[in-house]
Formats: sequence, C-alpha cells, structure tokens
Amino acid sequence: MARIALLTRHSPLLEDDNFIRLAPQLSQLGHEVSCLLIDTLRLDSHRAATDNVLSAEGFDWQPGMTVGADFPPCHEQALDHDLIWVLSLGERATFLDKMQLLQLVGKQQRLINTVDAIMHIRSKYFLASRPDLFQTPETHAANDAARLEHIIRDKGGRWIIKPPAGSLGRDVFLTDAADRNLPAILATLCGSDNSQYAMIQRYVPEIEAGEKRVLLAGGQVLGQYLRHAPAGDHRTNLSQQGIASTCELTAAESEKLTVLAAALVDHGAWFTGVDIAYPWIIEVNVVNPGGIATIDDLTGIDLSARLASIANAALLR
Repeated sequence: MARIALLTRHSPLLEDDNFIRLAPQLSQLGHEVSCLLIDTLRLDSHRAATDNVLSAEGFDWQPGMTVGADFPPCHEQALDHDLIWVLSLGERATFLDKMQLLQLVGKQQRLINTVDAIMHIRSKYFLASRPDLFQTPETHAANDAARLEHIIRDKGGRWIIKPPAGSLGRDVFLTDAADRNLPAILATLCGSDNSQYAMIQRYVPEIEAGEKRVLLAGGQVLGQYLRHAPAGDHRTNLSQQGIASTCELTAAESEKLTVLAAALVDHGAWFTGVDIAYPWIIEVNVVNPGGIATIDDLTGIDLSARLASIANAALLR
C-alpha cells in the first residue's frame, strides 16, 4: 500500500473533478489517499532534518464521499506521501512559490507530473521550441505589441492571438492582417506599457473539422473526444460553449500520439491532455487535464478506473 496525496483546490462543495474520480479508485486499489489543498502548501525549516518540512491542509478520502457534498473539514498534514499528484495550480499569484515548494519534496517521493513538466511543457513556449517533438503552427511571442502587429501585417493571413499562460479559451482572438482592431487586441494583451507577453500563432484551417482532446497516461493513449467551436466562434473549449462528441483516432493520429506519449513521460509529464488538429499539436495540458468527465458523459465509460490502474502498475510498484 502506498500513501498518495492529490493536490487540489478548495470549493464550497465537492465538484466533479479528476481528484474526486481518482480518489475512490486509488483507495479501492488499497492505497491511502489524502486530498490536500495546493494553496495551503507551507514550509517549516525549523523542524529536525529528519522531518519532512512541507505540509498542507486537507482531508483523508473516505468511502461515501460524493459530488455535491460539503467540502470536508481540513487539517494540516505533512506532505510526506509516496506519490504526489498535482491536480490544480490553485491561485495564479502564488504559482511560482508553490512550484518552488514542490521542488523540495523528498527524493523517495514521486510527482505526477514533475515540477519541470508543469513549468515547461504546459508552457506554449516549450511546444514552439521543439519542432522535433511537436508539430505546431508558426509561432511568435513578445511583450511588444508593435512588433507582433508588424509580423501579422507583413506575413498576412489569419492568426490566433492569445496569452502564453492563458487557459480555458480566455482572451483568445482570431484576426488577420486587415483587422482594424488588431492594434487594440495586441495592446490589451501586451498592456499599454508592454509589460505583458502575447503570443501569435498562424491559424490552421484543419481545426475547422474539429479539435480532438486526447488523454495520455503512462506513455499510452487513454481516451479521446472531439470538440467543435460553436457557431460564430473560433474556440473549441468546452468552457466557451464548444460542442463535444465522440470520435476515434485515425491510424496516423494514433501513431503520432503514441510516440508523443512516450516522449512526454521521458520529460516528466505522465498524465496529459493533448489538443490535436492533425497534423498540428495545438496544446499540451499538464495540470489536471479535462476529459474524463466529458468522455463519461458521452460514452458512459469512466476512464478514472483505468487511469488509476495504469498509475498503480507503472508508478506504485
């Protein structure tokens, strides 16, 4: 039996999130599961050298805990678990602090996913820097609105503008070289004093046929579904009213994603959600990738049991 910590965020009620699906499955496999709040991570350096110096508030998973119930009372626990699974980044303002604290976990402890993977692979910069691993659209990033505007005007065509560290389809714009609103869009993302970074990516028409969210775990494909943008929008995110449906992977997609899954594990990213509009890799989600609940809604298949089994076999033996 292993001791497992699922790092999540607080909510008034227990929500249908990955942690509440994984906790009972891991518990049924015989493991002791704690659900800890990532925003309560703390360091106490005055403790004896043999003690774990990290702790967080949370609760121990108990049978019968269900979606919609009140969030259980929390108490402080040492973060000395055998496996630590990061399933939320919590508050954005303290992101770097929490990543630096997680770097201090003991050498005998394992992280899903590693801090390096969370810091770098979730970054849209990393994808653009590794064309050997990720086939991504032409990409430029800067904290200079005039520079990015010049690139779009000079190269022509349609472009996506988005914040490099954004998520859930927020502040993502489709534009082109003739767009009169282009300066205003870039000024909004870069800030009036160019104090923020913005990213532009060439629009790929393949996405009009839909974007597939593919869950990868332990070097293998776990499951997938198709997302279409709603009428009048270019974003396929379900949080932006994207439309989900079942799908299969083509032979070419399966081959590409199997290679990618193994490479991601080598880079410390054991559980990920890849957005693909073949042949383009649009994004790799490393922290709490959505899809398990959606696939369950579409097919009646809850992949959390298989995910827990893969983790049990690959990481906890």
